[in-house]
Amino acid sequence: MKLSNDNFNIEFIEEICKDVYALQDKDNSFCVFKSIHEIFCIVYPTIDYSIIFYDIINKAKIVEIKKAHNTYIIELRHHLDEQDKFNKRDLILTVSYEDRIVKIWNFNNVECIFNINPYTRAFIHSACFLYDFNLNEIIIIVSNSNIYPQTKESMKAFNLLGTEKKEIEDSENEVIYIDSFFDHKYNKNYIISANKESVTSYDYTENKKYKTYKETNSIYDCTSIIMMNDINDNLVKLIHSTGNGFIKIWDFHLGLLLEKIKINDGYIYSICLLEGKYLFSCGKSYKRNIIKNYIEKSNIKIIHINIETTCKLINLNNLGNFLITKNLCYDRPLNLWKINI
Repeated sequence: MKLSNDNFNIEFIEEICKDVYALQDKDNSFCVFKSIHEIFCIVYPTIDYSIIFYDIINKAKIVEIKKAHNTYIIELRHHLDEQDKFNKRDLILTVSYEDRIVKIWNFNNVECIFNINPYTRAFIHSACFLYDFNLNEIIIIVSNSNIYPQTKESMKAFNLLGTEKKEIEDSENEVIYIDSFFDHKYNKNYIISANKESVTSYDYTENKKYKTYKETNSIYDCTSIIMMNDINDNLVKLIHSTGNGFIKIWDFHLGLLLEKIKINDGYIYSICLLEGKYLFSCGKSYKRNIIKNYIEKSNIKIIHINIETTCKLINLNNLGNFLITKNLCYDRPLNLWKINI
């Protein structure tokens, strides 16, 4: 299959990683990265709570961690640890919803180096890496879900030794996704928290709420978020998709909505950014057209693929740029697409 117009084409290559089993179709139900050993990896969960490391180029499983958790894995993240220049590490964060466990695995020796249950009476909805440049240490941010009336929404920060560094009270309800962002201009770490109605940023350095990104009467899910340093406009932009077919672009520091772009009449599941110019979005539309191509004031070309899927981008050096998608079923394979622009 080939999806194309006059400016680009996206060519389906093959199905890969056919034993994927993600309990929830979150934007981070699998992750992709280039390892320090020059291996292009996909990491994904299986039905028996294991984790598979898959070599995209050689089309082979590298490592399988059996029974990485005791229940289904809902989220995976990658972080390159460069603290020791002579001993760099690829770290993989995994989140298990029901047993309330967050683990970190060292890909170099397939060792679990972090295992914590931060909430005894609340489920974990999301977790992410944050690198604290001021203290020169890796931090793990974990967000809970207040299923009990006496449990408050909060985010906790831990270092790799398991020491709790701080707790950030989150006034927003039903947080479904968190991420981190470092602004080199202001030398500050920020946490991005999304729920069903809005996106909120927190100043991690000063431990306080920063901005809320919300339109009046907006009630649709924030489904995927990316941060962008736009050198053309000299702005930091927060870009997110919604459950009613929009992509919204905000001035991160002012909290102002810069653009609201209608992509389809359905649901956008995932977005990812290529080279700071091309924004890929995937989602269900009730219209027949497979791809829409937009050029907006923000100098971003938006390419929408009309399939129910989450997506990730990876550059395979001389082979070019590829899109990896996962259909929205628990046990669907990952698909590999070649991008020609």
